[in-house]
Amino acid sequence: MRSTRVLTGAALSVAALGLSTCAAFAATGSIEVTPNPVQAGKTVNLNSSACGKNGSATVDASTLGAGKIMLSSKGQTHTENVQGSLRVPTSTKPGHYGIGGKCSNGAEISGTVRVTAGTTPHGKTRTGLGTTSENSNTTEIIAGAGVLLAAAAGGVWMVRRRRADDSA
Repeated sequence: MRSTRVLTGAALSVAALGLSTCAAFAATGSIEVTPNPVQAGKTVNLNSSACGKNGSATVDASTLGAGKIMLSSKGQTHTENVQGSLRVPTSTKPGHYGIGGKCSNGAEISGTVRVTAGTTPHGKTRTGLGTTSENSNTTEIIAGAGVLLAAAAGGVWMVRRRRADDSA
């Protein structure tokens, strides 16, 4: 019974290792996304060095709702990199979106675009440090001091009660 478990575990480990190796060879290059994360409605730049000098690539960004994007080294300073950009639709919800494509030399490329919410927080942040306005909230201060005083009094009472029980 025990050897069956060991053999099953070993077989599953070898299978998992084999699958991860296949996946590593399937994607031969990456797409660098900047800025990453990006807010919905903003533009990101895509860049990859996997396509070779004077190469091009077609990238599928349909997960973002942006369709197919062409990356090219034409007119670029660094002709060994393919470059392009895409505008993340304003309707895109926050999350991680995979993009991928194929270079003209046959190399497969992939990357991830992280989309954040398009709004920024408004108002004062309550962190527990300092105050949220010029006038400190004295009610909160008095309540906090009262809780600390009650905890200290309870601790003293417990210690004295325990000592009285030990001496009896």
